Amino acid sequence: MEPRSLNRHFAARRERAGCPDVRLHNLRHTVVSLPLELDVPPHVVQAIAGHADVKITLKVYSHANLDVMRQALGELDGRLP
Repeated sequence: MEPRSLNRHFAARRERAGCPDVRLHNLRHTVVSLPLELDVPPHVVQAIAGHADVKITLKVYSHANLDVMRQALGELDGRLP
């Protein structure tokens, strides 16, 4: 199926179902990003995403979560001179 046709088909179904305005690509991003945030092994997420190499999965989808960054920096509190 041609990508634009798939997107139009998805949008029509989404609207009929009363779901929020979200693109199909955003759902893919979420399905790949959330398991990484939940510490699912990268090679498993790679298989879910269908990427040829785990490096692609990590490069594109492993964004540092702001809460995780704050927590990591909080761990340094009181440990630095």
